[in-house]
Amino acid sequence: MKENRIENYKYTLYLLITVLGWGIMYPASKHAVSSGIDGYYLTFIRYVLGALLVSTVLLLIEGKKSYQTEGKTFQLWFFGTIGFAGLNFLTFIGIGFSSAEHATIILALMPMLSIILSSILTRNIPNIKTILCTVLAFVGIVLVITNGDFNNLIASSNFVGDLLLLAATTCWVIYTYFANTIIAKYKWSALRVTALSSSLGVISIIAITLTASFLGFASPPSLDALTSSGFDIFVLVITTLVIITWNAGINGLGAINGILFVNLVPVISFIIGIYQGHSISYTEIIGAIITIIALILNNIFMRSIKNKK
Repeated sequence: MKENRIENYKYTLYLLITVLGWGIMYPASKHAVSSGIDGYYLTFIRYVLGALLVSTVLLLIEGKKSYQTEGKTFQLWFFGTIGFAGLNFLTFIGIGFSSAEHATIILALMPMLSIILSSILTRNIPNIKTILCTVLAFVGIVLVITNGDFNNLIASSNFVGDLLLLAATTCWVIYTYFANTIIAKYKWSALRVTALSSSLGVISIIAITLTASFLGFASPPSLDALTSSGFDIFVLVITTLVIITWNAGINGLGAINGILFVNLVPVISFIIGIYQGHSISYTEIIGAIITIIALILNNIFMRSIKNKK
């Protein structure tokens, strides 16, 4: 029982590292797009460099043998394309049309989308306590982002951008389910799955970016845009590493329970806002507290269920 508890804490730490990275990533991507790097090339730059970084880590830790697909090339490419190309293209393009508030709220829909996907594929309804915690966490996030004023949220809505962000979130839910399945079924490490799927997904990212450029939908960023976004690009490349901790944490806690941690991403952005001197209302503080309580309660419920088995 004690070992199980330590394992749970370890996987929880992995997911906290992930949401910290993502919480930093969103402001960086918004600034980079605003500085003149379009969503296509921002994705191209991030994952060409990011995939090299993750692959290097894999080779150093697990050796050359681990950098083999073992007959799973198509699966890794297909879901790598959905996860890395789908998530990043749709997020970086969508955030240019929509607002940061909408981006974080739609990201917070990930637990609900995961529950729907898992229920469809496994035909099993999640524990009612997990469902309630998911809803409670989402309520907290809505309070944080809207400050209780839902009229402003509706008034600033951009349908095209929001639709792209919703599609991006759906892509990541599908990829997460696939990665968790590969890790559990074939006993691969989270690092190996991340490195191989991202490397193969980059092939699609390069092809899509070149096609978009040829059709006039994308254009290479200027030197000024790259210079002004240098730190943002560094953050985006480094945060590709947290996908390793994401896959490891999800494998340990399960997709339904693990994805609930996504609700902390807007809270991280909320904390960054405080550091930058933004004024914070009592409503936002209450929303953040509700989200944290929901995560703690779900973790307690999850551990109690495991202990009974």
